[in-house]
Amino acid sequence: MNELNEKDLELVVSKQELGILETNAMNILEKVKEVLPSYDSKYYDESNIDKAISDRAILNKTSKALNSKRIEIEKQFMQPFENFKSIIKETTSLINDASSKIDEIVKEVEYKVKGKKRAEIENIFNKYVGELGQVLSIEKIFNDKWLNKTYKIDLIEKEIEEKINTIRNDLLAIGNLNSKYEVELKNDYLINFNLSEVIAKNNELTKKEELLKTQQEISKKVVEEKKLEKMEEMANTKVEEKVVDPILTYTLKITGKTSQMLALKTFLTINEMEYEKIN
Repeated sequence: MNELNEKDLELVVSKQELGILETNAMNILEKVKEVLPSYDSKYYDESNIDKAISDRAILNKTSKALNSKRIEIEKQFMQPFENFKSIIKETTSLINDASSKIDEIVKEVEYKVKGKKRAEIENIFNKYVGELGQVLSIEKIFNDKWLNKTYKIDLIEKEIEEKINTIRNDLLAIGNLNSKYEVELKNDYLINFNLSEVIAKNNELTKKEELLKTQQEISKKVVEEKKLEKMEEMANTKVEEKVVDPILTYTLKITGKTSQMLALKTFLTINEMEYEKIN
């Protein structure tokens, strides 16, 4: 099998000469600068339109001829480099094609090696995860660097054990908060594994709950006060007697707050209604 040697493929320039091109281009430029003032647009109008058309044609033809010659000379001048460029391009294409085919084999072998190491890492994970297996998968803590050839399996096992122990202790700490939001907090923790954020969130939720409770108590108190004011107003208002207003007797059992009972008693007294306490 013939093998490539880097020195055999080192590009060596055996002869190189900087391009030399001698032309009368500069003379032409000087001549154009000299005669162009005679072709200034101020010298043309309706009276000599035929000359304007003729001069324009001469200028366009001259410019086109010069540019065509420049392109022709440029192609000739660049031909050696284009040949060199083509050869190098073909050479690198052949080399890259061979490298690509070898790369496929290398990647296939690396994939198998990484797959074997991945299985070994999963066994280590299962060894330490214990009761956390119901909420913690290896994907949540997996470090892609573990699959690198230089990453030793002993170090990987140490990191996995430390990660799982940290997670286990943090979940216990969340449980010790005795928070009504424990499930939500643990779910959040199992996403980012940030205990400080979870504790901060619990404090925030607790404060919001306390604030809401205080607001509800205030609202309830306001409602009760308004009800009491209404009751007192009714109790202190004598009922308007009708022309035909027969006297009726009812036996009722009334249950209510002391303040409500006092308001009812006031209402009965003001309206001169007889009542008696029945044991």
